[in-house]
Amino acid sequence: MSRYVLLAVCFVIVGHQISWAQNGDLSAVTGKITTEDGSPLPAATVLIEELQKGTSSDDEGYYSISGLKAGEYTIRVSMVGYGTVRETVSASQGAKARLDITLSSRNYSLGEDDIVITATRTRQAVATAPASISLISAKEIEQKPVGDLTDVIRNTPGITLTAGSQGRREIQLRGMDASHTLLLMDGRRVNSSEAVFRHNDYDLGMLPIEAVDRIEIVRGGMSALYGSEAMGGVINVITKPASGNWNAKVSSEYQTPSEGEKGQEYRTSVYTSGALVQDRLGLTLTGTFNHRNIWHGWSDELLTDDDGNPVTRPDGSEVYRDDLATLEGRNDHNVRGRLTWTPAENQTIEMEYGRSYQTRSGEYMIRGWGEADTEINRDDLVLTHKSDFSWGSSEIRGYGEWVDTQNDGLSQNNKIVEGNLNTSLGKHNLTAGGEARWLNLQAPQEFQSGQASSWQQAFYLQDEYSLSDRFKVLAGVRLDNHKDFGLEFTPRGYLVYSATDQLVFKGGVGTGFKAPTLRQLSEESITPSCRGGCVIVGDPDLEPETSTNVELSANFDADVWGGSLTGFQNEVSNLIDTPRGEGVEPIDYDEQGRGMFVPRNVNEARIRGIEATLFANIGDAARATVNYTTLEAKDLSNDEDLQNRPKHNINGQFNWYVTRKASTFIRGKYIGEQQTSAGAIDPYTMFDLGGSYQLWKNLSLRGGILNIANTRTDNPTDEYSFVERPRSLYFGFSAEF
Repeated sequence: MSRYVLLAVCFVIVGHQISWAQNGDLSAVTGKITTEDGSPLPAATVLIEELQKGTSSDDEGYYSISGLKAGEYTIRVSMVGYGTVRETVSASQGAKARLDITLSSRNYSLGEDDIVITATRTRQAVATAPASISLISAKEIEQKPVGDLTDVIRNTPGITLTAGSQGRREIQLRGMDASHTLLLMDGRRVNSSEAVFRHNDYDLGMLPIEAVDRIEIVRGGMSALYGSEAMGGVINVITKPASGNWNAKVSSEYQTPSEGEKGQEYRTSVYTSGALVQDRLGLTLTGTFNHRNIWHGWSDELLTDDDGNPVTRPDGSEVYRDDLATLEGRNDHNVRGRLTWTPAENQTIEMEYGRSYQTRSGEYMIRGWGEADTEINRDDLVLTHKSDFSWGSSEIRGYGEWVDTQNDGLSQNNKIVEGNLNTSLGKHNLTAGGEARWLNLQAPQEFQSGQASSWQQAFYLQDEYSLSDRFKVLAGVRLDNHKDFGLEFTPRGYLVYSATDQLVFKGGVGTGFKAPTLRQLSEESITPSCRGGCVIVGDPDLEPETSTNVELSANFDADVWGGSLTGFQNEVSNLIDTPRGEGVEPIDYDEQGRGMFVPRNVNEARIRGIEATLFANIGDAARATVNYTTLEAKDLSNDEDLQNRPKHNINGQFNWYVTRKASTFIRGKYIGEQQTSAGAIDPYTMFDLGGSYQLWKNLSLRGGILNIANTRTDNPTDEYSFVERPRSLYFGFSAEF
């Protein structure tokens, strides 16, 4: 019932937006983007530089930007694999100006050509956006083997993968905990962390590969714009806009390990989009269907407990090491549909529904034998209205997310209504917005009342002021009102100085906060832990985690080569942890004699480091890139290193564009020494080799070898927090229609 109430509220708001937006005599710029041979070029980015406002070309290469005042504008058109073009156009009030542009092909994309939106909620050139940003294009994703989001982003500067049991993955940005990374899809939150609170990587499996237009990664605190969970940064998966003409794409891939038993992965992704009513109503459908067999990578060895007795299952059978899942089996199925209605030239209304189904399976050992047998269903419903006016733009959105775990009766409901306005006043580019969130968790087995809930509202304001053509200042502030903590004030400031067209300096200071979870905060919460040997009880006296982050960078781009150097520091207070285990006394014992432990604000941390990137283009035939991150992550309460944070991380890749149809790549990764609960563990290195070939105009093939040297991190005695896949072969295809 709540889903329909949410929709009704959104329709009322959207109806008001439509009547308001139809006023005004607006100008527009339209045209067609083509290649050198005259073919239409879809999905090219078209940006008005003076307004930082833009769109993308449709399947026939056409674009339109409306809601403009009369005047002269600089239009910049860019796309991965093509050179950027800038043209000037004059727009008259109430009229359409026509500007057609031709792009020349190029094998690589320069940083200044790329446009991002996540840093400010407005379109910005990545080179001068007020944040540290990495951008991954659809073309890059298509050329590599991808199982979930971690496969796409793991070679990005500042990214570290960590995990819990069964080979699950979590993402750290600049050494911040995985819970401090906010995941967005088309700007909206994706969150199942209350229902799946142990080793949660379910959100990462929702990636609709063929529907992705780009992925934007903002490193550094963004709580002033996005609120709680964005203390470490934001990952925004942006999907393709609706197409004016019907097209479809299918991609399929097979991956198999070269040793061990089973572990094969099968992935298929489909996408189609087109017009139901030309220029008025469009439909987009996507589906992702991934399957991985359990991988048994260990030898046949009888497992024994601390007393030397064989480990047994509940039925009495003995457990051998090769029975355990080195990587758990999993299924990720995700289907989505989106209707795009254009009631007027300057308006877009989108309604989207998605459903995902995920399962995990496999036996494991964590202080005893256990079996992963998990099924999660997720439904989400979204209604969005966007308008362009003569004075600016607006967006309002309402959405709900319903997550159910079938095995333990847990369910999480998220409902959010949010909106923002953007306008330019002289040299000021202003953004104002607000949001209201409601979270409800049904957990009959863990809460005495069977449930817990929370709510939060926020208002934010941001001013990007251009002091000159080369110097701009951003000041932003967010005020959150949390059910349990009241008002939280989160400011952010940033400077961008373009010393030359090639050299840009950036720097800023930001703050953030993250509220405790419902389980951590509620006295009613009694959660089994320690493999059933203890329980965790909530503590209503917990304080939110808070942070202050600082960064300073220099960025250079001379077309044929370039790079960046960034220094950063995050200071985090009131970190929440639940001390338990050997040497920790429980606060009490329950009726079954199990020790009871509580979460605490235990310590303060300082995480600082340096990120360096370098690229070189060898004519139009090759491109080399490398990035390096060094990290010092300290628990200031005892001056010890924080666990599972590599001190050094290096990623390198060399792309050779053999012909217009064929390309190859080799990439390497070095993960440095890091501390775990068992002490320091050794660094390791991995290399991958692959390539792709355009067999026909609408069919491309790809294949390669991952982890060529067969580096293994799955031996339990080594205490690596993350299980790397062994040497694996992959091959796949993509077909367009």
